[in-house]
Amino acid sequence: MEKLKELVAHHQAMIRPASKNNIQDLEDSLGFHLSEDYKAFLSAFGVIIYDAYETYGLGVPEDYHLNIKNIYADLKQDPAYPKTAVPLLDLGDGQYYLYDNSSSHILLWATPNGGVVKQLDSSLESFLIKHIFGSPNAA
Repeated sequence: MEKLKELVAHHQAMIRPASKNNIQDLEDSLGFHLSEDYKAFLSAFGVIIYDAYETYGLGVPEDYHLNIKNIYADLKQDPAYPKTAVPLLDLGDGQYYLYDNSSSHILLWATPNGGVVKQLDSSLESFLIKHIFGSPNAA
């Protein structure tokens, strides 16, 4: 996540790193293990807010719209929701980018009744760099 850290600092994006206790509480409430990559994202950034882009995550109040617990509780009501995925970004019109903690893949998912539309071949860090800052060389 070093390149992402550099871009966040360079662009002065807002972050709210999460504590180990917050991350453990999230795992407990979700009922599945988070990947080491996703834990590293939460620990380093919590959420990232830059221009019009906002990631879901931790480090924000429990009732805040970017808190992962809130959006996960809402989205998991859809029977097509992938069981070990967490929302990353809202694209609007019921489309979300998700991170699947089992496979470490980024998924494009649509609700209602859309399910997984596409699986991306991108690491979590590369995906976030591209979608938040526009390109791998955004600095």
